[in-house]
Formats: sequence, C-alpha cells, structure tokens
Amino acid sequence: MNNPFNPSFGRVPPVFIDREVLIDEVIEGLKNPDSPYRTTVITGQRGVGKTAFLTDICKHFSGDRKWIVCQVPSDEDLLSTITQSVYRKATKDIRKALDSIDSFTFSAFGFQLSYDKKDETINYQLLLEEMLEILREKGISLLVAIDEVDNNETMRRFASIYQILIREDLPIALLMTGLPQQVSELQNNKVLTFLLRSASVSLSGLDMFSVKHSYEKTFAETGRTLDENTSMLMAKMTRGYAFAFQLLGYLVWNADSDTVTQETVNSVTGEYETQLFSKAYGKIYESLSPMDREIAHAMAEVETETGEIPMSYLREHTGKAASYLSNYRTRLMDAKIIDIASYGYVRWTLPYFGKFLKLKRAFDM
Repeated sequence: MNNPFNPSFGRVPPVFIDREVLIDEVIEGLKNPDSPYRTTVITGQRGVGKTAFLTDICKHFSGDRKWIVCQVPSDEDLLSTITQSVYRKATKDIRKALDSIDSFTFSAFGFQLSYDKKDETINYQLLLEEMLEILREKGISLLVAIDEVDNNETMRRFASIYQILIREDLPIALLMTGLPQQVSELQNNKVLTFLLRSASVSLSGLDMFSVKHSYEKTFAETGRTLDENTSMLMAKMTRGYAFAFQLLGYLVWNADSDTVTQETVNSVTGEYETQLFSKAYGKIYESLSPMDREIAHAMAEVETETGEIPMSYLREHTGKAASYLSNYRTRLMDAKIIDIASYGYVRWTLPYFGKFLKLKRAFDM
C-alpha cells in the first residue's frame, strides 16, 4: 500500500480529517444565493490545510452540472483568466450562446476584444457580465476560487467588479483562501469593506482526538500495530497542526515497522523537526514583522517545560509595558502563532516552534 499521508502543500491528502462538517456547511451556503457563504474567505496559517479545504469544495462543484468552477491564482489577470476559463469549461450548448455575444470573438486559443474603448478592464467586466447573464438563463452558476489572495492591485480590481456583479444579482460565488494578515488588509481596504460581511472560515488546529484516532485507524488498516500510548505521543507531537499531522504520519509510515512503538517515533523525530522548520516555519517567520519576531523570540526564551509562556515573566524579560505586549500578543494570536493556554499564559499553536526560534536566533548570531 502506498503511503496514505501526504505532507505536500496544496494537495488533498488521502487521509483528510476533521473538516467534513465544515466543508459541507460551506458547500450548502455557496449554493444558497441569500447565504453569506456565497462569498467565503478561508483563513489560517501556512500548513493548516486551506488549499486542501478549497480544493475539496471545488471538486464537489466540478461534479455538478449546474456549476462552472474556475480556480485562478491571485497574481494573474483575473478577469481575463476567468472569462476564458468559463468558455473553455462550458458545454457546447452554452458555448454556442456565448459565441453570440457582440464584439467578442472566441476561439480555442482564447478570445479577442473589438470594443473601441481603451480601458481593457471595462471590456473584461462587460464580457463577464454578459457571460453571467447567459449562464443565468441556462440555470448555471459560476464559482470563482482564488487560493492565497494577496492585497495587490489585481485582487482589489477584481473584488470591486465582483461587488458590482453581486449587486446585479448575477449567478456568481467567490471562495478565497489567504493568510490572516493578507485577508485583513484586503477586507479593510476602504472600497472593499463589503468583504467584511462575507462568511469567514478560520481554520485552526485539528481536533487531537481525531488525530489520535486517525493514526490508529490508518495504521491498523494495513495490519500494523500502533498502541494507544504511541498514538497519543504522535498526536501530542503534532499539536493538531495539519501539516505536522501529515508529515509525522508520512515519516513514521516510511519507517516500515510492523509494530510502531515510541522508539519508532523517536527515530524520525530529528527529520520531523528539520522538515517542519525548513518547509513551513521559515516561511511563517518571514511573514512576521520585525517586532513580531522580537516578541516571539522573547516568548521562546521564557517558555516553560510544559510549553506555556507566562506573560508576567515576558514583561520582566523584555521590560515592556503590559499594554505594549498585549498588542503583540493579539497580533501573534491573529496570525495563528499562539493561543491562550490559561489565564496569564499563552502557548504555541505550532509544534516545536519555540525550538525553531531558539535555533534561528543562534544561527543568526
């Protein structure tokens, strides 16, 4: 049997847990024209499974004849890509209707614009409006899925036009993923605040019981023995971080042991940490501001053996005022780097992130 765990970014792994109910909720919401889920923003830190979540929803709609699904990157000319994708994915009957649109000539290689106006953006907007009118007549809706949105001019321009299409009651829905900071910047743009009223799905850690059970079930299906203490250890080592769940399962599976023990897990721990640090945490660290990084490093220095970070010790360690630290605590919580452990204490949401920060500082010195 092939390894059922897949730590590659952007793919739906064979073992995909703890999201089914939420995925079904978003799917039903997207189908309802009056639901806030008609425009859905999926946020979360790198590695929590945003792309897999989006891909799973798109697969569902791709199998529905009443929908056309266009998955596009945010750094492309969105309107051009979407309009060409609609034509390419349309049935022969719908293509015939689209061919009747005045001033646009479609072909296997795209389409040509023949409007006299110089503003190409307006042309694409008018084209998309006419295409959606035809889709509405055919009882078809369009789902635009954009992975890893960025607060750039292309995305802002598309969002502005999308708002107009919604006001005109055209059959279009939008599904986006993005890092919390990028989504927040886009939503708080003065002309795009309508996105604040969209449905927001914040992907946090996987349920630890689900992680433990999934490890036990997956290994048992191939006749391998995984006792409860070892599955509990593995679950704790992931802290519910989706990428860590896939990565640790992948490495332990490849250890090719009929009986998976704590020694088996210990044998892959070094590689597990190395790949967490190089494939995920480096990018996460780069996304933080210089002061966010400084506060995170200070947190790593006062982290206790139980993994908790006492805010009172942090104040003593940094000499910063409580209000100052509270602001950066909120920023790191919004970035899904830490969460509340108990009153006066926070903890990392990412396994071994404190160790990563200590090594990072040591290497940079």
